[in-house]
Amino acid sequence: MIKRKLAIIGSTLVLSLCTAAPVFADSSATVTASSLNVRSGSSTDHAVLGTLSNGTSVTVSELESNGWYKISYNGQTAYVAGNYLDVDDPSGVAAAETSSETQTASAWTGPVLTKRAGTVQGPSGKETYYNLDMSGVVKIMRSMGNTDEYWVREDGVKMLGNYIMCAANLSVHPRGSLVESSLGTCIVCDTGSFAQSNPNQLDIAVNW
Repeated sequence: MIKRKLAIIGSTLVLSLCTAAPVFADSSATVTASSLNVRSGSSTDHAVLGTLSNGTSVTVSELESNGWYKISYNGQTAYVAGNYLDVDDPSGVAAAETSSETQTASAWTGPVLTKRAGTVQGPSGKETYYNLDMSGVVKIMRSMGNTDEYWVREDGVKMLGNYIMCAANLSVHPRGSLVESSLGTCIVCDTGSFAQSNPNQLDIAVNW
């Protein structure tokens, strides 16, 4: 009798563990933009494979960390910006696997740096922005062993891999270190004269 009770308890436990796991499935979505670009990767830096018109129904299979959705387009894997989709069941779509070390989303709820704002107080201190040719800076990072792709995010922020490129006081934030900004996690790639008088300031690289 004791063995039978243990067997029943064990079966119940296994069943509970099996049913507790979330179930993910493809979900239907509708295009809300007048014309939505379909790209080969999950950013505007990737090639356009085609377009979807307003009201088109698509099936999304995975949500990327930057808000883009993976879809199937003409028999191949493609991506579209989630801002222009009305997804039927977003909670049921599997999230793409990402390392906690490569997250750029910021939990910051204060003011966000924009071209109009010019200067804000972000999570790590004063923030400004600059728009210069980053080829020399990328070359320096390459010499340090960084091989991440240089690209420009949809909002005009210049990126190195998954991180925003920024300049800082290298005594406070050494080159290659990560620091939080109002726009996400930055990688320190550069410095400037501003750092002499503002050791905690971040200068965000953008194309504004």
